[in-house]
Amino acid sequence: MFQDYALKTSGIQIIVNPTAGSGKARQIADSLLPEIRRISDSNINLIFTKHKDEATFIARDSIINGASMIISVGGDGTVNEIVNGFFIENKPINPLCELGIISCGTGRGIGGGFKLPGSVDRQVDLIVHGKSIPVDVGRISYYDNNGKPSERLFINECQTGIGSKVASAVGKKQKILGGTVAFGLTSTIQVLMLKPQSLSIRFDDEPAGKFKLIGVVAGNGTECAGGMKLTPDAKIDDGLFDVLLMHDMNVIKRLFNLTKVYSGSHILSSYFTIKRCKKLNITSDTKINIEADGEVLGFSPFCIEIIPASIRIKTGFNNTD
Repeated sequence: MFQDYALKTSGIQIIVNPTAGSGKARQIADSLLPEIRRISDSNINLIFTKHKDEATFIARDSIINGASMIISVGGDGTVNEIVNGFFIENKPINPLCELGIISCGTGRGIGGGFKLPGSVDRQVDLIVHGKSIPVDVGRISYYDNNGKPSERLFINECQTGIGSKVASAVGKKQKILGGTVAFGLTSTIQVLMLKPQSLSIRFDDEPAGKFKLIGVVAGNGTECAGGMKLTPDAKIDDGLFDVLLMHDMNVIKRLFNLTKVYSGSHILSSYFTIKRCKKLNITSDTKINIEADGEVLGFSPFCIEIIPASIRIKTGFNNTD
């Protein structure tokens, strides 16, 4: 479907989604290439994506052909596509290949969840001078729109219930307002409308439990959707998900607790439960969908499991933790 984009020798592949951040990614890319070249003598290649999932093919071909680093310039969806390109059949192509992230999308979930600096200049500095660390990756098994079994990798979070509804509903017009406002307004609407789902969830080897929930989050990182700290204590390298169960509650309590997700204090409420696990299986009475790193995927049932320490990323945790 896509042409051969790969570097023919080892070096750095920069992959840019030119539409991310209302065109901000393209502007960043114009200044990024000379900056990287100024401080690196590696072979450097820059490519703008034109199609959905194209970044996966570019990253995969580049790593197979010897790239030592892939740099993502775009939003969470671009990072997600590139992460999927690091693997073949759920195994890293080259465990030493590094991922650098210039986060300039609207949601900035991965930027927050992976503690990336806020400014582009500091993100570039982190990519050039920071050390990469091995972090966990999540894998989801689900059914696509044609009813066929499918899989997807993610690095920050995946959600079903209110999270997948919000990801489906947020559009370009809302994103013009900025990530916090866009996702906050859409979440408020969904909080008022969403009906709880009866779900059966099995954590690791425990017996399955029955729950009436408005949402489930499997968090690897701490933040998503414009700064919501849904799994504030999650660690990207502990080999575990922090799973947030959002229990059913009346509308007033929903609105009240929505304001708490930006500080992470919602987890102190009895309407939320945190579980830690390596794997969870979710089945539902009705067909529900799921999102990963802000991208809406397919439908239940779901199997979500961790692949520990499977990709090296330049993250802000290097400097402080």
